[in-house]
Amino acid sequence: MKSSIFIFCCALFFISCDSSKSKSHDALPASQKTSHFSVKDSAGFTIIEIVEPFLNSSKVERYVLYSKAKGKPEGLNADVFVGLPIERVGINSTTHLGYLNAIGEQDKVVAVSNSSLFYDSAFQKRIREGKVKEIGTRALNTELVIESELDVLFTFAIDAGSYEGIQQLRKLGQPAIVISEYMESDPVNKAKWLKVFAAFFDKSSQEMAQQHLNAVQRRYDSIKLQSSLNSQLPAVAIGLPWKGTWYVSGGNSYQAQLIKDAGANYCWNNYNQVASVPLDIETAISKGMQANFWINPGSITTANNLSESNTAFQSFSAFKNEKIYTNYKRSNQLGANDYWEMGVVRPDLILSDLVSIFHHEGKDSLTFYQSVFE
Repeated sequence: MKSSIFIFCCALFFISCDSSKSKSHDALPASQKTSHFSVKDSAGFTIIEIVEPFLNSSKVERYVLYSKAKGKPEGLNADVFVGLPIERVGINSTTHLGYLNAIGEQDKVVAVSNSSLFYDSAFQKRIREGKVKEIGTRALNTELVIESELDVLFTFAIDAGSYEGIQQLRKLGQPAIVISEYMESDPVNKAKWLKVFAAFFDKSSQEMAQQHLNAVQRRYDSIKLQSSLNSQLPAVAIGLPWKGTWYVSGGNSYQAQLIKDAGANYCWNNYNQVASVPLDIETAISKGMQANFWINPGSITTANNLSESNTAFQSFSAFKNEKIYTNYKRSNQLGANDYWEMGVVRPDLILSDLVSIFHHEGKDSLTFYQSVFE
């Protein structure tokens, strides 16, 4: 289990969804339905269900949250029981901090993996002061996790192997909660995982979460509606080759949905899947060369570095017209990127950036994006 921007990007790229997800999803309460979770309050406790907790899994995880003062409820089956309130939290991804920041509960975090990859400056200060401990770099260190005496560990699994590691932690008494927001293809649904995090805290945090999501939904829908009025639909390419292969997001992916909602045509929209599509570089270049815009070229943030990586990129229409934009505007020297932190709960800001880029020549103030030619 890795907590890094790299793993996140891979998760977004390599997601694949099977029919078992839709079958399991139908059993969830309609009022709380998204692709992968439900939150249901009952008499004295809360039940959270996670559908497909890792790739191609048919499992539905169940977590029961209860008041420590009232005691653990009898007669319920669950993968994890968590007594509330909680004070000591561990997180295994930068997005987890984005969610907790949105409800003001970030100071509960006392343990993280890959601490250098968190962008928030106040959080980095807590790490430097020793208030937040490292529990692993490339993988979670089981001994350090247990020593941290966490009330809950928010983590994730990308396959059966990493899920088995989570099960081992649970056998050792660690309440590990699987967060699968990276599998959502709808940007607002991804933000709605804020409800899962808020359920572990008090009513004020839950109300804050709902208010936040209501505002994000309204703004996202408004921006999407305005973008739909544009008569011009520019073509957009995305990504960068990696080890000889250009992995492009499928036409039903999170990135493809953002491009569509911003009033543009995604170059590889014809691949009707959520999973990424591996293309040989020549095939990808022949398609991307004609795109009006090129976004998210990996961690490359300058035109010089881009052309140095492959001189063929200089022939791209987007290169010639200086319409290539990186989503690394809010990043630091360590490689931490707020796109994968705050961005998870602010899809409206990401959409606003893309609309500005595609339709307003990027002249508006951008939050996460900037031109590689600046």
